[in-house]
Formats: sequence, C-alpha cells, structure tokens
Amino acid sequence: MGTKRALQQVDPLCLPVGHRVGPWRVKAWRGCGSYGTLYCVEHVGLESEGEFALKLAISPGDERFAREAELLSRISSPHVPRFREHGAWEHPAGAFPYVVMEWVEGETLYEWASRRNPTSRQVLRLLAQVAQALEATHATGGVHRDVKGGNVMVRSGDGRAFLTDFGAGHYRGAATLTSKMLPPGTPNYRSPEAWAFASTFSGHPTAHYRPSACDDLFALGVMAYYLATDEYPPLTQPGERGAEVWRQGGPGARPPRELNPKVNPQLEALILRLLAVAPAERFGGRAREAAQELERAAQREGPDADALLFRWSDEHRPRFRSPGTARLAAERDAAAREPHALGELKARVRAWADHEQARPWGLLPVWGAAAAVSLLLAGLTVAVRSSGDDAAQSAAAAEARHGGRVALGDSASTAPAEPQAAPRTETKKRAVTVPLPSQPFPGQSKAPCKRTGEVEIHGGCWHELARVKPPCKEKGKEEAFEWKGACYGPTYPPGRPPTSSPP
Repeated sequence: MGTKRALQQVDPLCLPVGHRVGPWRVKAWRGCGSYGTLYCVEHVGLESEGEFALKLAISPGDERFAREAELLSRISSPHVPRFREHGAWEHPAGAFPYVVMEWVEGETLYEWASRRNPTSRQVLRLLAQVAQALEATHATGGVHRDVKGGNVMVRSGDGRAFLTDFGAGHYRGAATLTSKMLPPGTPNYRSPEAWAFASTFSGHPTAHYRPSACDDLFALGVMAYYLATDEYPPLTQPGERGAEVWRQGGPGARPPRELNPKVNPQLEALILRLLAVAPAERFGGRAREAAQELERAAQREGPDADALLFRWSDEHRPRFRSPGTARLAAERDAAAREPHALGELKARVRAWADHEQARPWGLLPVWGAAAAVSLLLAGLTVAVRSSGDDAAQSAAAAEARHGGRVALGDSASTAPAEPQAAPRTETKKRAVTVPLPSQPFPGQSKAPCKRTGEVEIHGGCWHELARVKPPCKEKGKEEAFEWKGACYGPTYPPGRPPTSSPP
C-alpha cells in the first residue's frame, strides 16, 4: 500500500535519479517532448554495458511507443540509435510505455552548428550521414516524418550524426493513430505536396495524406538550407508570406549563395535539388542516391569547400559566429574525441588479440605486438589532441584578430575584416605561434605607454616576457603572443580589470 502511494507521488515527466523503470535505473533527466520524456539510464546488474536512452510516455497507454519501437527495431544503420527494449512502466495511473535505445552523447545539429564555424565540406558530410539514416529507414518501408535539426544528434566523441526521435514515424502496415488530414510533423519542414493535398481535399471527411520518402528528403533540404544560411526557406503553407514560390511550376527557394556567398556551389546545387518543388526531382525519392551525391561532393570538392561559412563576430545575427564560443567548442570536442578514439582502438586491438590467440601459433605474435600496440595508442593520442588544437587555434586567432569581443548591436561595417584560419603549426610540443593582435584588447592600456617596461605595438601597451621564448602559446603561456621573435603579454591600467580576456 505504501509503495502504491509512493508511486502516485512520482511524475513520469520528472523521475528522480535512482528511480527504476523496469530493469532500468535513472541516471539523469535529459529532456521532454510533446509526448515523451528522455532519461539517461543504466541496466540494473549490467552497469558495465554503459548508458542508454529511455523515452518514457507522459500519458498511459500511448500507442505511438509500440509503433516507434517496431520501426526502430527494423532499422540497421550506424546513423540511427540501436533499439534495445520496449516495455511498460506500471503506475497507479496506468501503464506508461517506454522505449530504450543507444545513448548518443552530444548536441543537436543546430546547436552544433551555432557553436562552431563549419565549412561546406563538413555540412556535406553530416547531411550525407542523415541521408544514410533515411535510406535505412525507407528500406524497411518506413518514413520518419519529422526530419529537422532538433532531431539530429552530433556525437561528441567522433562527430557522427544520428537521426533520432522516430515517434512521428510510420511504416507500411502500421495502424493510423490520428484522424487529422496531415500526419504529425513540424510545419516549417512540410513538403509543398502535403499542403497541396490539404488544400485540394479540405473538408473531405476521410482524406488522409500519406507521406513518402520525398517528404523526408524535402525536410532534409530545409535542414540543409538552414545549416548553410542560418535562415529557413519560405514556408510552404499556402497563405504564408513567400509561399507562392512553392506552387506547381514555381521557382522554389532562393539559392543559398544569394544569402551566403561562402556556400560551396555544389552544396547549393544539392540543397536546391532536395528542395525541388516537384517531388520526383528530389533524387526520385531515393535517399541512397542523395547520400551518395552528398558524400561524393564532400570527397571531391576543392579547397573552396573548406572555407568557413560564416563571419567572425559576437553579434547575434545570421551568418555570424563567435570566436570565443567556437574555441570552447573545439576544446570540448578534442577532450571528447580522445577517450572515444582510444576506446575504439583498444576494442579493435582486443578483438585482434583474441583472434590471434585462438590460433595455435598466435600467442607469440601477440606478445611481440604489445610494444607496437602501445606505440599505436600513443600516436593516436597525439593525433587526436593535435586535431583538436588546430580547430581551437583557428578560433583563437580569429578572436585575437578582431580584437576580442564585439559588443551587441555593432554593425557589420564596424566589425574587422574576416580572419582566415590560422596556418597549421606542427611541433613536438603541440605549441602554436599566435601573432600579436592587430588592435588592443578591450580594457588594455593604450598608447602613449608610460609605465616602465611597456612597449607600444599596434596602438596598445605590451610587456616583453623575457623568460618566454617562441613558440609563445603553450601551457602556462596562455597570454603570450609573438612579435618580432619575442613573446609579449598585454598590460592593463593598474586597479582596473580587463573587460575581455585574451583568447
């Protein structure tokens, strides 16, 4: 009786840490959607298997969970979380269904893009991965029906994209759970043909639009357009501003390069193909073909595909990125990549060693390979760290070159010229030479420099770090910048703290 009363106090919207849902123990609350709450969980007694994602219904008896579990169980793709279990959590208010799947530690695609300054090549590769997830979904006779940036996760450890949240999905033979003419989904991503159907059959009591692979590909195009331009294409719903471009025979969305000239031409062409007004022009509804074209472009495009898509500034406007935010993201990425990459390599080494030991003559080679394996692991550690350093250094150089942070409201014309990525510097210590900024940091002492030991450079006051020699940017030298073969640090007025720290 006491247990039942205690359960009545537990809300599926916010289960406490340590609470059990079947054999699953809650480790953390991770978010809430329109009909489900997401938790990070572990299996009681099998904690060594790691963390999993558990989506719990917020209403008892929700039939969508069974359909989502069935669809997920049919899909096999490296870009869709692996299905683990489907069950029901017994509660005095009823049975609340849940779905358990692979846990993806990372951030949504739009969050990932807003915290970094991606290139066209990076966007092409991520879009190709989402298209591969759609290919696997369509191969089972299913459709996702809610493709958008918020339903794509980018894993922190390796940057892999995962298409998630199949709660609005459907598959051939599944029961229809809604009587509405248009199925569940997000209006910004609906295809023109879906709205055309609704307009044609408005008032019809039994008309129900059945989305196809072409609808999913159109939504992928909307997502791609936003990634490349920081803006959505016009809404497709009739009556909305700009919706006339989606009429049959209409021109469709404005080319992305008109909004952002830094978009690679091939990326633009593929985005416009995904957003074609006529469904058949969207790769004929074949997600596999879309994935191949996107990946082929990522591999074959020239250096212009590696140009940063957005300008550096702290202004909160479309097509601008904050150097400080990008630098922090690069450092977090590097920290996440190292254990992930090492873990994968160690697993492969263990599998290889087990295979070799199973062979009659294999034990000796395994012993002999131990040193080589250790060297390989050490080499990978350095490589992973170096790749993270390169990204962080580029963002740091950008922040330094535009003179720290730009106040909100500054116009584009007052922002310094866009910096290019800092050249890669390879040293055994992973040091990097960061040039002295072209203008003072906010709050830094400015010329004339009157204090003893101060030197005027680029209008700011600096002091030479006599004990520090180039390369200046190493651990313990975070505020050192190189100038004419020596390392310098900024000076600030006595008693007045700087308003912005150097990168």
